Amino acid sequence: MLIVNDEHRLRVGIPSLSKRCPYCRKALRAYPLILSDDAGFAVYHATCAAALAIEIQVDLYTFFRPPAPYQQLFVLDVTQEKRAPASSEDLCSPQT
Repeated sequence: MLIVNDEHRLRVGIPSLSKRCPYCRKALRAYPLILSDDAGFAVYHATCAAALAIEIQVDLYTFFRPPAPYQQLFVLDVTQEKRAPASSEDLCSPQT
């Protein structure tokens, strides 16, 4: 959720800007801010939230398409759903 003013901040239950950003550990002094919707609500600077999202995308890409000389460990096979209901073990099976 995007927080751009004091009214938004108060509506989501953040009493003040004295908290620190969990990404950069600097005080949340200025807007815009981003409220995450994870299990433990956290507030980030907008730039920190963007950087965190990019890091997650890079990590996922690297996991599924590792650079040489490393081999791919797992392959997601969505075609198994068409044949039979797949268990979670079938979806992430080691590549041979």
